[in-house]
Amino acid sequence: MGTTADELKRQLAVERGAVSRDLEAIGDRVSPNRIAQRRSAAVRQRFVAAKDRVMGAADGATSSVHDAASNVADGMSSTVANIPQQARQTTQGNPLAVGLIAFGAGLVVATLLPESESEQRLVSAVQPQLEHAASSAGEAAQEVAESVKPAMQEAAQDLQQHAQSAASTVKDTAQQTVSATGHDARQTVEETLRH
Repeated sequence: MGTTADELKRQLAVERGAVSRDLEAIGDRVSPNRIAQRRSAAVRQRFVAAKDRVMGAADGATSSVHDAASNVADGMSSTVANIPQQARQTTQGNPLAVGLIAFGAGLVVATLLPESESEQRLVSAVQPQLEHAASSAGEAAQEVAESVKPAMQEAAQDLQQHAQSAASTVKDTAQQTVSATGHDARQTVEETLRH
């Protein structure tokens, strides 16, 4: 027996739901606000990665703070009381470490807080300028590469000629040395056989 009207309505409702989710996902993907959020999150992520590479020397200090923060889940009151003491011990006599820890804590807080409306407006206002600046920088880099290319090719040709000349000189010297050594060896053998 064929499908009933109720079954067709249920299938249609399921399909509508799927299409609705797909359209929402597409809308979310192309929304300027979401694009700005994704880009700012990517910039934050790259900044944090660069900071981690640069701050390799502060690993001990940051790991102490990280350990203290991870202990919050285990014992909130005791850990919170120990954080200042641990930070003091880690940074005692090292103002650079204090600055690095404060900077890292600020980055963590900044990544956890949502963007404000003014930040979103600023990003949407500045983003076209940044994209233009990036494309201009790319064009300038390409122009510099094109202008340097002939000089680099000439330098490479000169280097190749010098290398070939040096190789030829080494080859000639080696052949002369082999020939002289062979001649000296023959003379030595002949003299030895005569005596």
